[in-house]
Amino acid sequence: MKNTAGVILFACLVVLSGMADAQTFPSRNIRFIGIATPGTASDIVGRAVAEPLSRQLGRAIVIDQRGGAGGTLAAGAVARAEPDGHTLLLTTSAQSGMKWLYPNLTFDPVKDVAGVAGLVELPSVLVVPPQRNWAQLKDLIAAAKAKPGALNFGSGGMGSGTHLSSEMVMLSAGISANHVPYKGTAEVLVEVVAGRLDWIYVPVAAAVPLIKDGRLKGLAVSSRARIAPLPDIPTMAEAGLPGGEYMFWIGLFAPRKTPRPIVEKLNEETLKAIALPELRDRFRGMGAEPFPIKPADLDAFLAADTEKMGQVVKAANIKPQ
Repeated sequence: MKNTAGVILFACLVVLSGMADAQTFPSRNIRFIGIATPGTASDIVGRAVAEPLSRQLGRAIVIDQRGGAGGTLAAGAVARAEPDGHTLLLTTSAQSGMKWLYPNLTFDPVKDVAGVAGLVELPSVLVVPPQRNWAQLKDLIAAAKAKPGALNFGSGGMGSGTHLSSEMVMLSAGISANHVPYKGTAEVLVEVVAGRLDWIYVPVAAAVPLIKDGRLKGLAVSSRARIAPLPDIPTMAEAGLPGGEYMFWIGLFAPRKTPRPIVEKLNEETLKAIALPELRDRFRGMGAEPFPIKPADLDAFLAADTEKMGQVVKAANIKPQ
């Protein structure tokens, strides 16, 4: 009985300590450590959310992008950070592939982080150089089947959303191509515009300006319905490849041992920020939708998405790094 009472007392003290921490949180500026590079979809969304969230919390939010190594540099830095809520991971769908593509990591990309809040779900668009003269997705598929392994696609890094989404397209279409990873999607877009790469399957926000000015040709979007920024581009299902659908997500995570009251406070304030009409309108102009989700549900979502990406990695026979 004494041991049981001691455990209960300890648990109560931990909860009370967390509540006290939450009352004084934040006590200094907050840092979003991002897995991408400046100008990418997650960078744009992260900065958009940071502005109202900073006002609400009364502290500046610094965006620190640490792209490279499939996002594992940034994710590892946050997993090892002081669990006090002042260092958060600004991550994407790439988080779900880390476990499978980087098996020798010194941290667990699922178990060593705690979900704070979803930010947006963002459809992707498969874009190609206009000079290829591929009018439809079936034209790209036909070209790939005519010369297996001759085409090249780019991504923002091994295991990134822009990598795994293209793998899903190739599995569904029964084609093969060479993967050319870069540090970020901005560099890949330059290569596709120049015609040195054949395609990238990229979050809509990064490609809309290039499509509208004719420097890229969009063949299909990953959403179930056409999207407002690109109404003339068919969905993957309309293009004849429903298995190529892929929804890119962006969210915030904290070190696993961050006190739950602080996580809950961050979640509440973040959901309040993404619900603001001006932010909601801005997201929809990018083809994105707010992704409001509670911390425990985000943990479960990441675990399930990780298992799904594991199946893609195995089916595509992608070799771990």
